[in-house]
Amino acid sequence: MSIDRVLRFFQPKDKTFYPLFDKAADNIVVIAELLNKVVQEKDQQRREELIREIEQVEHQGDEITHEVLNNLNIVFITPFDREDIHALITSIDDVADHVKDAALRIRLFKPQALPASIVKLSDLICHGTTEVRKAIKELNDMRNLGKLKKLIIDINNVENQADAVFELAMTDLFANEKDPIEIIKIKDIIAKMESATDRCEDIANVIESIIVKTT
Repeated sequence: MSIDRVLRFFQPKDKTFYPLFDKAADNIVVIAELLNKVVQEKDQQRREELIREIEQVEHQGDEITHEVLNNLNIVFITPFDREDIHALITSIDDVADHVKDAALRIRLFKPQALPASIVKLSDLICHGTTEVRKAIKELNDMRNLGKLKKLIIDINNVENQADAVFELAMTDLFANEKDPIEIIKIKDIIAKMESATDRCEDIANVIESIIVKTT
């Protein structure tokens, strides 16, 4: 057993950062589910209400992020490297930012129709954030590294699926959409949604780095 693992065994249970990580992970699941409702909602007024909810949830995520970063400056003992804490919480925050940006583009552009690829990407964002939440909870004690590593693979697979959906969506868009303005609108929305899954993968990469350093 490494000295790091021995020291961590005697280290007091963290009561500052892990609860905030859990809150941040819960937050991105909520915002992803709201986006999923937005892309399937036909009524413009109801869609606008959902987008306002997304803005509120994203703001709550910012507050959680700020709380984590503030604690980095005052907490003497942290559960793992301060650089990794910073990377983890900012990566979680980035997911919420990209989801909000996608929703705001839908509000701003008001495309004539949202293609099925957007709904599929929204489903994948929901899946990715759900797996992220599971991984964050497993990170709390790292007693089941096999399960945690499996979740990392699952998150990476979600990102790979999103890449494939993005490529097919672009092919279909340029082949079948005749209005260049609509092409620009849909392309921008799809790209922002696909980038949200990239940010989920960033979280998985940070968690993988933490595992390597602490086991």
